[in-house]
Amino acid sequence: MIRSTHVRKLLYVPEFCRINYLQIPLLARSCSIEKKSKPQPSNTRKQQIERIKDKIHYSSYVQENTLRLGYRRNKIFAQQLEKIERNKARERVSVQAFPVALQHVYGESLNETKEEEAVSDSDDPVNYLPYEHLQVKIERSANNDGKMLDQAPTTGEWMSDYEYYEENEDDDRTSLYGTPDPREPVSKVACGGCGALLQCAEPSIPGYLPSQLFKRLSKQQLATTICQRCHFLKTYNTAINVTVSPEDYVDMIARIKDNKALALLMVDLLDFPCSIWPGLSDILGPSRSVIVVGNKVDLLPKDCPGYLDNIRNNLAKSVIDAGFDKNNIKHVALISATSGFGVEQLITKLHNIWGNRGDVYLVGCTNVGKSSLFNALLRSDLCKVQARDLIQRATACPWPGTTLRMLKFPILRPSDYRLYLRTKRLLSEKLQQIQEEKMRKHQARNTGLVQHATLIGHIGCTFPNANETQEPKDRFSVSQRSSGAPPILTLNEKSDIYINSKWCYDTPGVVQPDQITNLLTTDELLQVLPKQMIRPRAYLLKTGMTLFLGGIGRLDYLDGLPATRILLYSTPNLPVTICDTEHADEVYQTLLGTEYFRVPGPDPERLAKWPQLQASTTDILLSGVGKHLSVADILLSSAGWVSINLPVDVEGIFRAWTPERRGIYVRQPALLPHGMVLKGKRIRGTLAYALGDAFVKR
Repeated sequence: MIRSTHVRKLLYVPEFCRINYLQIPLLARSCSIEKKSKPQPSNTRKQQIERIKDKIHYSSYVQENTLRLGYRRNKIFAQQLEKIERNKARERVSVQAFPVALQHVYGESLNETKEEEAVSDSDDPVNYLPYEHLQVKIERSANNDGKMLDQAPTTGEWMSDYEYYEENEDDDRTSLYGTPDPREPVSKVACGGCGALLQCAEPSIPGYLPSQLFKRLSKQQLATTICQRCHFLKTYNTAINVTVSPEDYVDMIARIKDNKALALLMVDLLDFPCSIWPGLSDILGPSRSVIVVGNKVDLLPKDCPGYLDNIRNNLAKSVIDAGFDKNNIKHVALISATSGFGVEQLITKLHNIWGNRGDVYLVGCTNVGKSSLFNALLRSDLCKVQARDLIQRATACPWPGTTLRMLKFPILRPSDYRLYLRTKRLLSEKLQQIQEEKMRKHQARNTGLVQHATLIGHIGCTFPNANETQEPKDRFSVSQRSSGAPPILTLNEKSDIYINSKWCYDTPGVVQPDQITNLLTTDELLQVLPKQMIRPRAYLLKTGMTLFLGGIGRLDYLDGLPATRILLYSTPNLPVTICDTEHADEVYQTLLGTEYFRVPGPDPERLAKWPQLQASTTDILLSGVGKHLSVADILLSSAGWVSINLPVDVEGIFRAWTPERRGIYVRQPALLPHGMVLKGKRIRGTLAYALGDAFVKR
């Protein structure tokens, strides 16, 4: 860390180099000059941050960007900053727009030059300034009717090149974006990505395709096409808003009530009980057989040898507390739909417990991984061999509500002989998997890297299809339609192969009222959702202090021991800020929309719509159970949770805050009660501990 006393001794340091606790990250980023630098906070915001800097005890954003230099290197760094400032000043002078010399060459103004070029018929080459924006010119050609149409300048993909064009509202030519046609009836073909019926009448309704594409495709071609929304999700990771009522989701799931079917209740292990829909047991029916599937287990760290059993018991308790009958829960599985861990064991349980007695429905809230598990089961022994390459994969995306209608695939009938062949394959692969697991554990012990400690599984096929082809392509693009497209393959549900089949359905997700995912934008959602194994961050919280998790969570320590240790389980992308509780409101309003909170984003319009944090209706009273054991978890909705460590019979009072008071729960016992063994040593001069091991090395 740069000591401010050293900087004061350097008389030649410019004014902007005066270093304080909250300015260090800005100075660290200024070491390299970029042509397009990020916009710096306004002078008013800088003054506000300067005013509250003494009220902040710790900021992980500052800690991560702190330059740890000695006196000599600090002096060299100050000289480099001075040189950078001189270079920036020289650049600002050299790039002044339209100096007098250029005005004599190009005319009195650039606008006059452009007007002269527009009316000129000469073929003389035109000179452009190097920083002038040039429009992409689109060649035109005539179609069979003699009408002039624009031609795409690059690949011809229907939506991959749309950013090169600029729509002209005064031009009556065919829209390059594609236009709707309200007169065209809705098709009876479902989108292969979200299940919505394809249509070109209204862009705000699920299943929309531009009419220029929708009308050209036959019914068989539509069966291998995904809608515009799924195309943007898969290609650009961008969601298009559609008008879907939350009541429609519940109505679709309520249809299961009268059917003989098994419910695979999927729960996000990083967000429960917030990812369990309240009243779902009543919607499914009181006698519904349920297999509880806890997803994303690969993102939880290992705090003790039997941590999976602790997670399983905690999950079962939360599901029973949500209203499900204990006798209806046939099994509790822990899986990772992304890495494949536990999926083969889940399929074996499905064969043994349910067999072919009825349909199977994947139910759960948004973003629990239903579509990812659906895609994994589609390529496994649960799906009929003939249907694997006839059904498109579901669109898997972190955006809530990806699946809008029910997708399905036929279930393979598990005869005794097929179960024997499957068991034989699993036994033959078990030895190889044991060797791979030993190698990964050895690498994890030697390196301590998270990727070596992550739970990984393998999903195989006992009955491969001899005619298996590649995955159906995205027929949203014109180039694939016009050039040598593969033969159209569709599944006929009325054929003798599928008429008596049982089906596995991927149902729509419901946004739980306690979740904050629907309050976040796409960029914010990607920052909040963890992508790698969570490594707990440990802090020493003193009485009368407040911890902020980004701008979406807050925890106050009101009363108890003078200081207690806590563990924060959340994505490392969310910074942590600790201040006195009496100054918490002022600190929050000042840092909201800055890099010190990161979420929500800095857009003023976005901040105007952001709901304020609200405290829990009652304060949280906890009593310790052990010296190194976490007594409970305080959930801050979908942002993460805080594990509290208190000595035996010692009480502590806390208060939690989330946007609109969403998803504040106390989970007892803690999900990872031995998490304190994963913390590192105390960082000198701060309230934080260094990151410890990614797992227990025993």
